[in-house]
Amino acid sequence: MRVLVTGDQGRLGVALRARLEADGHEVRGFDAAAGDDVLDADAVRAAARGCEAIVHLAGLAEDRGGAPERFMAVNVSGTYHVLLAAQEAGVGRVVHASTGKALGMLERDPAYLPMDDAHPGLPSRPYGLSKWLSEELCEAFTNETGIATLCLRPVLVLDDEGWATLGAGDELPEARGGRWHLGVFVDNDDVADAFALALTCPDPGHVRLLLCADEIASARPTAELVAERLPGVRWRDGGPPAPDSRMALVDASAARRVLGWTPKRGWR
Repeated sequence: MRVLVTGDQGRLGVALRARLEADGHEVRGFDAAAGDDVLDADAVRAAARGCEAIVHLAGLAEDRGGAPERFMAVNVSGTYHVLLAAQEAGVGRVVHASTGKALGMLERDPAYLPMDDAHPGLPSRPYGLSKWLSEELCEAFTNETGIATLCLRPVLVLDDEGWATLGAGDELPEARGGRWHLGVFVDNDDVADAFALALTCPDPGHVRLLLCADEIASARPTAELVAERLPGVRWRDGGPPAPDSRMALVDASAARRVLGWTPKRGWR
């Protein structure tokens, strides 16, 4: 399959490109580091011609900062340009890189635990809002064109550098300027696997899928941490986990079901 990957020179893009090429796909890159710009609609259309699928990773990441209007321009308008290019090129599906912050994570306490893809969102911070609006664009696009859009929502992604700085202790460090991070994380290579699977799984129409490791980023039990940090938040499915369980507080079972994905790397 010939696949256009926007943002192919970023940390996830590099891992995904290697995975796709190992699987026998032909990858066409489109990245700001190479002088490409998702705000140039004509350039995006030209890059998409002849491709059978698009993976859209390019965008302004929250850790780079920037003015609110810049997040909206790059992340929302850039996604719209990708969708227009997909329709013109007749691609079969678009896989879009969203985030768990599209659900307002770190802005407020969750409505229930574990959080899942049905959790109410409505983020207000520019990054999360730009990603939620991009998901809405994808859903409208699928309803109009019938082209599948899969919005994957990784939580905190750890590559080698991230593991070295954030995974060195018994517990994930506190998030700066936000609510408790719920101890959520996912390995960069596991995310790349999910994006690769999203290209070949049965057509789901439009879906939004959280990606998270199976366990909490702490040596302490999940129920103990929640009782300490979020004592007023209700549990789904009949109550808290077993006292010694380190079960994750984000439910990625939809990604397992739709993609056939299983995260391989845990905190320990």
